[in-house]
Amino acid sequence: MWAHLKVNLTDILFSVSETMDLPDPSLVDHQVRTAYIASELARAANLDHELSERLFMAAMLHDIGALSPEEKIGVHVAEDLFPGAHCLRGGKLFREAFWLAPAGEIVDWHHTPISQHQKEGRSFADDNVLAAQFLLLADHLERWIDRRQFILHQSDRLRTQVSQLSGDILHPDVIQLLRQVSTCEDFWLELVSKDLALRLQQRCPLRSIDLDFEAARAIAVVLKDITDFRSRFTASHSSGVAACARSLAQRLAFSGKDLQQIEIAGFLHDVGKLVVPNAILCKPERLTAEEYAIIRQHPFYTYRVLSRVRGFEQIAEWASYHHERLNGSGYPGRLERNALDVGAKIVAVADVASAIAESRPYRDQGNKETVISALRNMSAQKLLEPVIVEALTDDYDEIVGASLEAQAEDERRYQERYMTIT
Repeated sequence: MWAHLKVNLTDILFSVSETMDLPDPSLVDHQVRTAYIASELARAANLDHELSERLFMAAMLHDIGALSPEEKIGVHVAEDLFPGAHCLRGGKLFREAFWLAPAGEIVDWHHTPISQHQKEGRSFADDNVLAAQFLLLADHLERWIDRRQFILHQSDRLRTQVSQLSGDILHPDVIQLLRQVSTCEDFWLELVSKDLALRLQQRCPLRSIDLDFEAARAIAVVLKDITDFRSRFTASHSSGVAACARSLAQRLAFSGKDLQQIEIAGFLHDVGKLVVPNAILCKPERLTAEEYAIIRQHPFYTYRVLSRVRGFEQIAEWASYHHERLNGSGYPGRLERNALDVGAKIVAVADVASAIAESRPYRDQGNKETVISALRNMSAQKLLEPVIVEALTDDYDEIVGASLEAQAEDERRYQERYMTIT
């Protein structure tokens, strides 16, 4: 067990939520603002603590199923109030981790009109229907805010727009709750305040919850999924890196907590790609210099996401340094050999080996000879650590076999649960 290191759930929610909203100015703080509105509705309705927790988790990551920046922007500007692919994917992703799973149904239904619930025999009195209605209102109210205009100059318009959803889309009681919480200027000014995330985190219903290794690993897998499942070519990449890194670390005398951390670092090394558009990430040809420059920002954002999570301090470095090179030619920090510890060097080798062994839109997958030749060339050029490269090449079949097994399981899960959702 991860006996002495705990990971704070609230830190993970806020850090990932913020990163998901970075790709476009119209998205910044969307999920945090939505969570604030939903929380105010929950408070006014006197929801019990457990339901308030579920609603808050759902609101903070409600667009998790919109896997690319393009899809997130499309969802944000769309006027279609009916369930879409991102709701279904989001609910499935929540169910992958037992801490998030109880909120999965709320995410499923966060674009579902009350009339649809009633048609399908669900009552407004059902806890998850009620919470999903709160989230539906909060989501659309936040999207309708004009960020160029002072908030108090548009509060009346916003209330009127929401009121027009009464009956078919929103239950009248939910509309009435908004009227109740939004009469004071405080509600609106807090909603657009620059320190909303900090203030909301301080009073978050989940702020005191720390996760052990198994729970942290389960959430790491969800974050890996939203990073890798954007393309069938990368659907299993981070699982392969994690398995390869763990196998290498075992051969280099890692044990206990360090093994657990390096596996999570492998899962999360590419989480910074959440800010990279699919048009670049999934481009079928080689990237231009300008496109490659956009790709090079992803380790920076990997560090930004992970370093803010208490308990992930070591993981943040191991995960985000995977493109650094021993001679200082890597990115984004241009770090040299002495600035990189063994864990970071292991993840770098695992990432290169896995990437070469996988197929891409512009090339076929590499075989054993190709992978070993490439690794040894990079070692000779002082790019990758020779001891770690030799540890992999000496036991290639077993290490890569474990990696391929993990990737096959992820590929199966991707095809069965997510590839068919459009």
